[in-house]
Amino acid sequence: MDQGPKSRGKRTIVRDPEGARRALLTSAIQLFEKNGYAGTSVQSIIDGANLTKGAFYHHFKTKEDLLVQVHDQFIDYQLYRARRVVANEKLATDEVLRRLIVEALLEPMAIYKSEITVYLQERRYLSGEVFAGIREKREEFERYFLDVIERGIEEGVFRRLGPPRIMAFGIIGMGAWTYSWLDAEGPVTPTEIGKTYAEMVVNGLRSEG
Repeated sequence: MDQGPKSRGKRTIVRDPEGARRALLTSAIQLFEKNGYAGTSVQSIIDGANLTKGAFYHHFKTKEDLLVQVHDQFIDYQLYRARRVVANEKLATDEVLRRLIVEALLEPMAIYKSEITVYLQERRYLSGEVFAGIREKREEFERYFLDVIERGIEEGVFRRLGPPRIMAFGIIGMGAWTYSWLDAEGPVTPTEIGKTYAEMVVNGLRSEG
């Protein structure tokens, strides 16, 4: 059966719902990054995807809902990678922290730099009710870092330089805001940056005893 797009005037009727959703997300990400959330209309997103308004509202309730899904694209991937790291019981505590920094915090930027950029720049437009779901996922991600820092302190591997939550937030913040200067096409990759951060953090936290 033919699943390809059919033209009707200037619009494209797509028999691939997931393809339509991806096209709308791609259009939104490009426009949000270029013009900002407030400067981007639903109609411009639809025009950029060459789809219909009906297609938009089939997949997204509002423009705000679309911004939430932009966020979920990268946080779900980060959570997947973080869960995989902490599930490896063979890793020493300091190696868990290293891998969380490299594999869950920095490497996803190679794939989702634009999504991360859009979320961090435009999240102020999300309402409190909508932000609750985002907060739940972000708190899970933060908890992996907090847990390994607390465990490292208890084991005597890491020094207590301050409240463990502040230590965790500092590490995550250092990694997350790399988006503001990262050149995805540059000579230094997110993996290499992550390894540098991991060396700085783990060596800085390591107990001298």
